[in-house]
Amino acid sequence: MSQSNNVEKKAMEESICPKNGMCTFEVIKKQTFRIASKFGDTYPEFSNSTKTLLKFEYVRNPIPDVQDSSYRELIYVEIDNDIETLELEDIDLTKAKVSFGRLCFCRGQTGYYPVKEGKLLISKIDNGMYRFVLDFKVNEVPQVVTRIEEQFSL
Repeated sequence: MSQSNNVEKKAMEESICPKNGMCTFEVIKKQTFRIASKFGDTYPEFSNSTKTLLKFEYVRNPIPDVQDSSYRELIYVEIDNDIETLELEDIDLTKAKVSFGRLCFCRGQTGYYPVKEGKLLISKIDNGMYRFVLDFKVNEVPQVVTRIEEQFSL
């Protein structure tokens, strides 16, 4: 696990991550974001805030001898620092800015999208530790990761 200033990042267990890649989970303090759009492309725009961002990233291993085979999925969730429990479902996921990003060389199927279908549960375990569970689906583009389960501290 690496930690710098307001960011805590750790690799996730193989049982959570698809076997053909690597996954990380980050806690980024004092940040907020929004999905911005320019020339038809969507991307995250970050700024300072009193909120905390939870970031999950899946990076698929490159395919040997295939150019432009890189593939990444990113999921962002924004929470309050004094959170005890958070339970959101479907369209209410937008209250926590739950967003899915797909980055690859797949024309017309990349970008960032608000997640409007699924269930998020964040609950305090003890001593600043939290349990994070997100089951979700995006309809705009194909996805590999549909469930994230992790523990983190604030």
